[in-house]
Amino acid sequence: MLSTEWATFYQTLAQTPITIIANAVELPKQYKYHSQSKQIITLGRLGERKGTYDILKLARVIQSRFPDIQFTLYGDGEQGKVQQEIDRLKLTNVRLGGWLALADRNTVIQESLLHLLPTYQEGLPMAILETMAYGIPNLATNVGDIPQVIENHVSGDLVTPGDDAGLVQQLSDFLGSQMRRETYSRNARQTINDCFSLQQYFSRWHQFYQRIMNETEEE
Repeated sequence: MLSTEWATFYQTLAQTPITIIANAVELPKQYKYHSQSKQIITLGRLGERKGTYDILKLARVIQSRFPDIQFTLYGDGEQGKVQQEIDRLKLTNVRLGGWLALADRNTVIQESLLHLLPTYQEGLPMAILETMAYGIPNLATNVGDIPQVIENHVSGDLVTPGDDAGLVQQLSDFLGSQMRRETYSRNARQTINDCFSLQQYFSRWHQFYQRIMNETEEE
């Protein structure tokens, strides 16, 4: 099982023991966080469920407070509708990056200051794991298994879905403190190393199969 959310659901359907083995990502051997970068990114499908329109409202406020900051939204989905809203709000600090090819993904991540995901419904997003592996902090919502990965105010910031004021406050504080950015970066990468690396993933599967084999032998 990939997440505690699904585990809780299936436990209501059956009495069979459930083991959670979370998603994992490869940990880059080398990384350098650019704490002075001006690029904020979001990776994934564009739409209301992912909080895309909340990002646009956030960008409208940030545009006057931090005019050098740029938001790039990568992914498919409601691209036409989102672009119309960007035009309506006269946002010069937001652009749509389209679908991000795998060959370009790591470069885009490494050049980013922050990954933003104010989603309303989620399990355990790979985009959060991938960005944290490169030491990129996240500003996200406290839904699904996201709080299992991001420790609030330690490796990133969490807000309640739809909390526009909270998004503005947390992002403003983040942009205003280089120490905060660099601390989040170190802690984010350490979290992946300790809990969500491929090495940890394979180790959990080995332990799981070993336990099953031992239980079978006892029977």
